[in-house]
Amino acid sequence: MARMKRALSPLVISLGMVALAAAQLPVANPPRAWKTAEGQPFQAAVVAWDGTTVTLRMPNGAQQQAPATKLSAEDQAWLAEWQKKQPIKIALPETVGVEPSQVKAEVVSEDAAAEKYVYRTTHFEFESQGKLTQSLLTEVARNFEATYELLKALPWNIEPKPASGELFHARLFKTKDAYLSGGGLPGSGGVYQSREEMFKVPFESIGVKLVGKSYMKDESFETHTMVHELTHQMMHFWLDLLPQWMVEGTAEYTGTLPLKTGHFRVSAAKNGLRDYLDFLKKKTVSGVPEPFPLDKLFPISNEEWNVVLGENPRAAHQLYFTSYLLVYYFMHLDSKGDGQLLARYFREVGEVRKEEEKYGKAMDDFKKQPGVTVHADGSFDYRSNMKLPAPPAAVATPEARAAFQKKTLQILLDGRTEADLMKQIRSAYAKLGIRL
Repeated sequence: MARMKRALSPLVISLGMVALAAAQLPVANPPRAWKTAEGQPFQAAVVAWDGTTVTLRMPNGAQQQAPATKLSAEDQAWLAEWQKKQPIKIALPETVGVEPSQVKAEVVSEDAAAEKYVYRTTHFEFESQGKLTQSLLTEVARNFEATYELLKALPWNIEPKPASGELFHARLFKTKDAYLSGGGLPGSGGVYQSREEMFKVPFESIGVKLVGKSYMKDESFETHTMVHELTHQMMHFWLDLLPQWMVEGTAEYTGTLPLKTGHFRVSAAKNGLRDYLDFLKKKTVSGVPEPFPLDKLFPISNEEWNVVLGENPRAAHQLYFTSYLLVYYFMHLDSKGDGQLLARYFREVGEVRKEEEKYGKAMDDFKKQPGVTVHADGSFDYRSNMKLPAPPAAVATPEARAAFQKKTLQILLDGRTEADLMKQIRSAYAKLGIRL
């Protein structure tokens, strides 16, 4: 159907606006004073803004569009803040995963003498010290690929991609001693080491046993450790932007989602929560821990987190447990239960992530310039009259990074104190029959 044009006021014409059908737009906010880029004042109410084009309701009731660049710098900044407060459309899928026909697991090489078996899927290449049966290979492959799809589908603004190259890399070890000798962390069931860009796990952590000359699933096969560490791996570029409680909380959340035959049941997240609590009650010495104090959890640094892990096992359980409770709460229980604040939080962090991407590209281009010498270890020298690209201000120094994390935390607090938030968390979980 053709759309008829409306007569435009001189101001609207100067802004380069085009009329829109009113029925297609949401209810506008109250009117406010605006200025064009040339300084001409006018009154209007903002209806929508997509980051490029703003929709306004004029005093005569007409709704008009204009490029935001036609407005003053102050109004453009106001729009950016206004947009951050608008609801984000979130539609959590019932299930996320991969169909059997989509999973391609190929054998790259097998060397029994060297205990090196290399397998490849669409997005992963993993090396095993033992030969995997076809059924185990298929299971591992589809769980790897399903986790990749999950990270893409969750409303965290994550676009999972390898730290370098085209594939994610993992190593599976026959024994815990081999895992430790291969760089695994003492006391851990698995680890993602960002410097090596490698996920490492011993067979015993996922429930794998030797049958004949090959390894297959045993009755204790589980996916939590695998999914947890793969989540870290696929959030590689986000790890330095997020506080440690968010890094671990998101990984615990994905690790507890029910997973079967390559499909996560996101709609059954509550079942995963109850299974998680049952595990703590029945399988751990300390049972379900008391939540870690939020006023101490939120500002904890990565270094302080690691000290707690190494020196205080009970407090370590509290850290992981509370981190998971927080992410689950912000995903499903806070406010209307639609995950709005968490989505806004990741959107804000995502803006700096984009800046980091631009910075990384600028650094790559810089290293290609004449006068720059790149060494085999990745270090480089350059002429003294050359200027390095500047990193994003939010993460330029440890102090700036801490300030950025404190600022983005306010999105989640939403005006609440840590004590207020903890009170609401306890109340929300109590409604599920969970006493904290």
